[in-house]
Amino acid sequence: MSLRFWFAALAITAGANTVIMTANAADYTVNETTIANYVQLQGVVESTNSATVSAQVSGRVEKVLVDVGDTVAAGATIVTITSVEQYQMLTQAQAQLAAANASLVAEQQEFDRISSLVERQLVSVAERDRAKARLDNAKAQLRSAQAAVERAEEQLSYTEVKAPYGGVVSVRMVEPGELVQPGTPLMSGFDPSQLRLHVDIPASYARAVKQFNWARVNGVEPTSLQVFPTVHSQSGTVRIRLVLPQQSNFIPGQWQPVKIKVGEHPGVLVPYQAIHRQGELTLVRMQNNSWRAVRLGASSNGMTEVVSGLQDGEVIIHE
Repeated sequence: MSLRFWFAALAITAGANTVIMTANAADYTVNETTIANYVQLQGVVESTNSATVSAQVSGRVEKVLVDVGDTVAAGATIVTITSVEQYQMLTQAQAQLAAANASLVAEQQEFDRISSLVERQLVSVAERDRAKARLDNAKAQLRSAQAAVERAEEQLSYTEVKAPYGGVVSVRMVEPGELVQPGTPLMSGFDPSQLRLHVDIPASYARAVKQFNWARVNGVEPTSLQVFPTVHSQSGTVRIRLVLPQQSNFIPGQWQPVKIKVGEHPGVLVPYQAIHRQGELTLVRMQNNSWRAVRLGASSNGMTEVVSGLQDGEVIIHE
């Protein structure tokens, strides 16, 4: 690009309209370049890690510790449910475990005593076999009691509802004092660091999408692009999955503009500042101060494609 600065303000009048030129302007040499072809679509953001947490025990909601929009750490308590019944079950199971343990100790001592007598041939082997059966039964009773305690502890733990993973609360479905049953939904949430977007594109573009592997979601570059291998029979479209980067500030359910590269073509670009509007005309100022009508294409990053009206190597003036 050659530079030539103009230090006088110029004005060109056409009818009642005037195009004002600024004091400082520069030459711009038009060069043919490769211009990308894009399709503009809309896609819906979704979370790859979202869930609704439900109650696993019966009871009355005691506390709701988070609300919509709150960020929650994995394992944090989000709801508490009254636990009187669960404590009673645990206390009863622990008492049964203690009794089973005492019974096992007694049966073990009895078996050892009878085994000693059998060795001295003071009692029959059959008596020892019966003692062994009672000992085995006591061991089984102990295992059953231990399992009952574990179940009771598990039920008690369910009265403190915890977040299955770190994320953001999206829906709150319960209030303190409400009665809940197993399966009653309490909270919904999602992990904002695990988002993706699906968009459907005409199947004719599928090969080009794979070839160029370029897309932007509202200006954000996805971390990966996947083209699904099948065509929707009714719409004739192919689904594309775009995995969004962490901290992209998108929200599940949002519709976002998607720009996908599907081709390339030769063309010329000029700075946007070189474009002038005169009524319904679109003009550029040539190096000799004449004006030329042009037809424009898409604009991006401060540059505008000129579809017709300019050729490679021509020089225009821009501000």
